Amino acid sequence: MELKYEKYPFTPILGWSISRFEEFDKCKRRYFYSYYPKFVPDIPSYKVQQLKGLTTVALETGNVIHDILEAFLRRMQKSKSDIDEQRFFSYARALVDRYFSEKTFLEVYYKYTDSIEKNAVYSKVQTCLENFLGSPCYSWIYMSALRNRENWMIEPQGYGETRLNGLKAYCKMDFLIPVENNVYILDWKTGQKDPFKHRSQLLGYAAAAHHNFNIPWNTIFPKIIYLSPKYDEFEIEIKENDLKSFFDTIKAQTEQMQQFCSSVEENRPHPIDSFPKTPSPGMCRQCKYQELCFPQGITATSENEHASVSVDW
Repeated sequence: MELKYEKYPFTPILGWSISRFEEFDKCKRRYFYSYYPKFVPDIPSYKVQQLKGLTTVALETGNVIHDILEAFLRRMQKSKSDIDEQRFFSYARALVDRYFSEKTFLEVYYKYTDSIEKNAVYSKVQTCLENFLGSPCYSWIYMSALRNRENWMIEPQGYGETRLNGLKAYCKMDFLIPVENNVYILDWKTGQKDPFKHRSQLLGYAAAAHHNFNIPWNTIFPKIIYLSPKYDEFEIEIKENDLKSFFDTIKAQTEQMQQFCSSVEENRPHPIDSFPKTPSPGMCRQCKYQELCFPQGITATSENEHASVSVDW
């Protein structure tokens, strides 16, 4: 089975995604800053873009794992030989050093810490990789999936644009593997298990695979692979009733976001004051844009984006 990713002509209309609606649902003002930065009034655009570019330790740790596994799988496509584990883990440490030296972290920017402890990050990365190398997923890839490795789809370029029951959406998959007459979709996670959220994500992946590649529903098997704190898997069975409910949810969530647009077709937002803040000390402390809402600081107010590294393993 050969897979070719469908490309869509550009349209400005907003597209649903798990992450977009999650941002919208948490705080409308944060959503405005994230998705409509050019419409932010009275603040230089460079400042909004600077804040938009902040990352976090958790997010960047996940990015490191995703990029290491992407490189690992691409190596598997070229060679079936065993990896040199010493070089493999050296590559991982180099990636941690690079990513955590070049980027600006929310935790440092807002002075929650003076610096990022890279050794602690690497320790988690190493644990995730060891969990993967000792997993049934790793064994299955070598035993079954490798035979069709030329048709693997690994981290396809772009944002994963698709259509879900006719609606524009983004569902970017980590790893899609045809094995005989079936297609397996794997997604790596380094955070906490969240069956409700991740079920919707897997349904989105399955719907995208069905639409983009014309794959029959009953041959699609999506699965989350959790690599921390221990190895675990979360797989769903696709049922017709689940799909109808999922598509209804996507339609409803898209319509909710579109209600905040002065022009739906152009994806032009209402003025910023139409996007209320949702103050919450815990959530605001994790927000990139907190200084725009609380110039004096959250506590005072309450009281008053890969560089390449050579792969040689």
